[in-house]
Amino acid sequence: MRSLFAFAAFLLLAGAVSLTDCPAQDNETPKSSPEALTVYSDAASFQNNGEFALSAEEWEKFLKEFPKDPLAPKARHYAGVCYLQLKAYDKAADHFETVLKADPKFELAEDAFLNLGWCRYSIQAEDRTETLTKAGEAFAALVRQFPKGKYTDQALFYLGEALYALKKKPEAIGAYRKLVDDHPKSSLRSDALYALGVTYEEEQEYAEAGAIYDLFLKEFADSALYTEVRMRKAETVLQAGDVEAAEKMFGEVAGVDGFVSADHAVFRQAYCAAKLEKLDEAGKLYAKLATDFPESTYLSDAIISAGRSFYRANDFANATTWFQKTIDAGRSDASEAAHWQCRIYLQNNEPAKAITLAQQQIPKAGESTFLVNLELDEADGLYAIPDRREDSLAGYLKIVSKHGDHELAAQALYNAAFTALEIGKYDDGLKHAAAFITKYSEDRFLPDTKYVAADCNLKLGKHEAAEAGYRDLLANHKEHAEYDSWRVRLGLVLYLQKKYEDAIAVLQETVKELKQPGQIAEGQFLLGASQFQLEQFEAAAQSLIAAIAAEPKWRQADETLLYLSRAQRGLNQLDVAKKTVSKLITDFPESALLDQANFRLGEYNYASGDYPAATAAYDTVISNWSDSIFAPYAYFGKGWSSLKGKQFPVGIESFTSLIDNFADHTLIPEAYLARGMCRRQTADLENAIKDFDAFLKTNPSQPQKSDALYERGLAEVALKKFDQATATLESLLAENKEYASAANVLYELGWAYTNRNQPDNAVATFAKLATDHPGSSLAAEANLHVAEAQYAKGELANAVKSYEAAKSKAEPGEVAERAAHKLGWALFRQEKYDAALAEFDAQLKAYADGSLAPDGLFMKGECLYKLKRYGDALEAFTAATKKPSADPQKQVLTLLHGGQSAGLDGNWQTSLEMLEQIATKFPDTPYLAEAIYERGFAKQNLKKLDEAVKDYEQAAELSRGEVGARGQFMVGEVLFEQKKFDAAIRAFKRVMYGYGGEQAPDDVKQWQAVAGYEAGRCAEVQIKSASDASAKAKLIADAKSSFSYVVQRHPKHDKVQQAKEQLSKLDKL
Repeated sequence: MRSLFAFAAFLLLAGAVSLTDCPAQDNETPKSSPEALTVYSDAASFQNNGEFALSAEEWEKFLKEFPKDPLAPKARHYAGVCYLQLKAYDKAADHFETVLKADPKFELAEDAFLNLGWCRYSIQAEDRTETLTKAGEAFAALVRQFPKGKYTDQALFYLGEALYALKKKPEAIGAYRKLVDDHPKSSLRSDALYALGVTYEEEQEYAEAGAIYDLFLKEFADSALYTEVRMRKAETVLQAGDVEAAEKMFGEVAGVDGFVSADHAVFRQAYCAAKLEKLDEAGKLYAKLATDFPESTYLSDAIISAGRSFYRANDFANATTWFQKTIDAGRSDASEAAHWQCRIYLQNNEPAKAITLAQQQIPKAGESTFLVNLELDEADGLYAIPDRREDSLAGYLKIVSKHGDHELAAQALYNAAFTALEIGKYDDGLKHAAAFITKYSEDRFLPDTKYVAADCNLKLGKHEAAEAGYRDLLANHKEHAEYDSWRVRLGLVLYLQKKYEDAIAVLQETVKELKQPGQIAEGQFLLGASQFQLEQFEAAAQSLIAAIAAEPKWRQADETLLYLSRAQRGLNQLDVAKKTVSKLITDFPESALLDQANFRLGEYNYASGDYPAATAAYDTVISNWSDSIFAPYAYFGKGWSSLKGKQFPVGIESFTSLIDNFADHTLIPEAYLARGMCRRQTADLENAIKDFDAFLKTNPSQPQKSDALYERGLAEVALKKFDQATATLESLLAENKEYASAANVLYELGWAYTNRNQPDNAVATFAKLATDHPGSSLAAEANLHVAEAQYAKGELANAVKSYEAAKSKAEPGEVAERAAHKLGWALFRQEKYDAALAEFDAQLKAYADGSLAPDGLFMKGECLYKLKRYGDALEAFTAATKKPSADPQKQVLTLLHGGQSAGLDGNWQTSLEMLEQIATKFPDTPYLAEAIYERGFAKQNLKKLDEAVKDYEQAAELSRGEVGARGQFMVGEVLFEQKKFDAAIRAFKRVMYGYGGEQAPDDVKQWQAVAGYEAGRCAEVQIKSASDASAKAKLIADAKSSFSYVVQRHPKHDKVQQAKEQLSKLDKL
C-alpha cells in the first residue's frame, strides 16, 4: 500500500536551456561557427517553448553537422533532456551516458547523472533488474561525485527507490536514511521519511519504523500522507505488542473523514479488539466495515470475521446473522460459515438444525477444507440426540473410513470410542480406543482416547487395567486439560482397591483445581474417606467439608456427613461432630445410616461429657433399631453414660440388659467391669468385687485387667480392707509397670500405707509417684507429702527441692498454696530470709485470699524482721493484724514483732499501740513477759519513764529467765537515767546476783555482766560529787566492786575490757 512518487520537480529544472550557454567567442576558446550557433539557438528556443520533438530534431541536426563544435556536449545533453520529456528513455539515456563518458567533468554532469538515473529507472520491461541496477549506479555516482551537490538529496531518494524496486530494502534504507540524516531541509524530506518508515515496516523493523513515523507526524502535520502515516504508526505499535494503544490509534484514523484507507484501519482496529478478547466489539467493527465499505477488498473477510468474533463472544444471534450472509453469498468460505453455524446449533441444543444444515452444505462443500468438519458436525448432532447415538457412532466411523488421513479423522475415531463408552458398549470402546492409539499415537486426542479405554476397563470391573491406564495418562500427559479429572478417576480406582495412601497421593492436590461441583464432591469424599481410613482425621475433615460445600445434597452426602462427624470426633471436635451428625439425621430422614448416626451422636455426647444427651441418643437406637448391629453397643454406651453421669442405678440396669440379652457378645466381659464400677459407686462393694472378679476370670488383656484391679483396690479401700487393697494395687503395678493410671494407683497405695500406719512405705510410694510420673496431676501432692516428711525430719534442703517440685507441678489451689507457703518456711528455717521472703510474696500474690494467706503475711513480716527491714516488716505485720492467723501464738508474735519493728523503725507510738494489745487479748500467752518488757521499752522511748519502770518490773516478775533479767536491768537503766543512783544500783544487783546467780543460763549471764558494769558506773559517776572523803571512798570501793564483778565473774564478756579500764582509773584516785 505504498504511495507512488512523481518526479516533476527535477524535470522542470532540467527542461530549460539558457542562451547564455553559448560560450563567448574569444581568441583562446574554440569558437562555434555562426551556422552552428544558429542551429543551437533554434533548438534551444524549441525546447524552451515545450516543442521537445522539434528541439530533439534540431539537437540531432546540430550533433550531426557540428560534431566537433564546443557546444556539442551541451547539445547532446539537451537532446537527452528532450527525449526524456518525450519519454524516449532509451535515447535519452544513451545521450546522457555518451556525454558523461566523453567528459566526466562535463559542467552539467550532475544534471546528466540525475537524468540518466531517472531514464534508466523509467524504462519499462518485463525484467527491470538491469535498468534499475543502472539507474541506481547513476544515482550513486551523482552522490559519490557531488556529495554536496544541488541534486544530491534527489539522487539519494531515487537511489533508495531503485534499490527498493530491486527488493534491496536494507540498501534502500541506507539511501533514505542518509537523505533524512544529511539533508534535513530537502524538499523530498517528507517523501523520504515516508519511504524510510514503510521500508523499515516491510523489513519488520517496527521500532525503527515507528520512530520514523513519529518524526514524520511531528514535522509534516499538513501532509496528504499524514493520516496514512498515523495508521502505519498504529501498525508498529501493534507489532510492538501494545495492542490496546494500537486499537485506539486505528480507531482514531478510521474516524478521519475522507481517509481512503479507512476500511483498512477499521479492519486492523477490529483485529486488535479481537486480540484483546473484546470479541463483541471486534464483531461490531467487522460488521461496520462490511456495512460502511461495501466495495472494500476486505469485505468478505470482514463478514466471516464478524461471525467468528460474535461466535467467540457467545453472541450466537449476531454470529448467525453474519454466518448466514456468508452462506447465502455462496462464496468459498460458505462451508466454514456453515460449520460454525452448526456448532452454534449444537451449543444451543438444536441438534436437528445442525444435522439439517450440515446435510445441506456437505454436497456443496466439494474440495472445501471444511467438508469433514461438516460431516463431523452431522455426527455430533446425532450424538446430541440420545436416541440416535448409535447413528452418531456410525457417522464417526464413516469419517474414519472415508477420510482416514484427514486431520479430523483422529477426532472422529476418538468420538466413536467415547460414544461406545457412553452407550455402554465397553468392549467396542476398548476396540476403537486401541485402533486410535495404534494409528494416531501423536494426535492431540491420544490422552482423551486413553481415558476412554481406562474408563471402559473401570466399567468392566478391570480395576488393575483401569489403574494402569490412568497412571499412563498421568505420567505422559501432564499438560492435558482433563489431567485432574483423570486423577480423580485414578483415586476412585485406588479407593475401590483399598489403596488408601495411593488414593490420597493422587487426590489431595487434584481436588484444589476441580471445577464441577459434583466432581469436587466426589473427589473430596474419596480423599476424605481414604484419609479417614488411615486415621488422618484433620485432613479427612477438611476434605469432607469441602465435599459437602461443593454439593450439599450429592448422592453420598449422608455418608459424607457421617465420615465427617467421625473425623471431627477423631480430632476431639465434639461439638462440631455432634452438629454434623445431627444435620445428617435432620436433612436425610430416609437415610439407611440413621441407626449408626444416632449411635455416633451418643458417642460424641458421651465424649463431650453430656451424658444425659448421650443416654437419649443410645435410647433412640435401642428403641427404634433393636435388631441393628449397633444395639448392643448402644446398651453399652448408655451404661457408660449413666456411669459417667453418676446415674449409677441406670448404668447397672443398662449393663445388666446387655449381659442378659446379648450373652455371647464380645462386650460382655467389659460390661461386667463397667457394672462393677457402677456398683462400687453405689457402695454395693461386695457385688462390685464379684463383677471385677468375673471380668478378671475372662483373662482380659491390658490395660483392662489393670483397670479391673484398680477398681477392685478402690472397693477394698472403701471396705477398709487396706491389707487386701495394698496387695491388689501392688500386684497391678508389678504386672503392668506401664499402666496409664499408675500414678492414681500409687496415690491410692500411698494412702493405703498411711492408713496401715506405714509412713515410710507411704512416703516411698508418694516419692515413686513424683519421680515416675512427674506429669501427673497427682505429682504435686505426692511431692508435697514427701516434702512434709523431709521437713518434719529436719532435712530442710531436700524439703526445699520437694516443695519446689510440688509448687511447679500443682494446679492453682490448696496444694500449690501449701507448697509455696511451706517452701518459704523451709528456707526461713535455713535462715535464707531473702529467698523465703520471695516465696511468701509469691504465695500472697497468687493466693491473696487463700487459707494460708494470713500465715503468709505473718511470715513475710518475720522475714523482713530478720532482714532488719523494720519499716517493711511493720507494714507486713500491720497487714497481718487485719487478716490474722488462726494460730493465737502467730497473732501474739504479729503484735510483738510488729511492735518491735515499729520501735526499731523509730515509730514508738505505733510500737506501744501494738504491744498494748497483747496483754489485753492474750493474757495467758507465754510471750506475755516479753510483750510487757517491749511495752515498757516503747514507753521509755516516749519518755514515760515511770510507766516504763512498772512494765519492766512486771516483766521481771513474770519471767525468771532472760526476759526477766533484761526487764530488771532496764529498771536500773531508767533509775540511772533519773539519777536515782542507789535505787538503780539495787536494781542492777538484783540482776547480778539473782535469776540463778552463778548458775544462771548464758542469756541471763549476758545481762548480769552488763548490770555489773552499769552498777559500777552508777557509783563512779557520784564520786566527783561526794560530800566528804569517807563518802568518796565508799563510792570508789562500790564502783571497784562492781567492775571487778564483771572481770571476775564474766571474763569472756565484751564489757570486761571496759571494766578493766574503769578499774585502772579508779586505782589512780
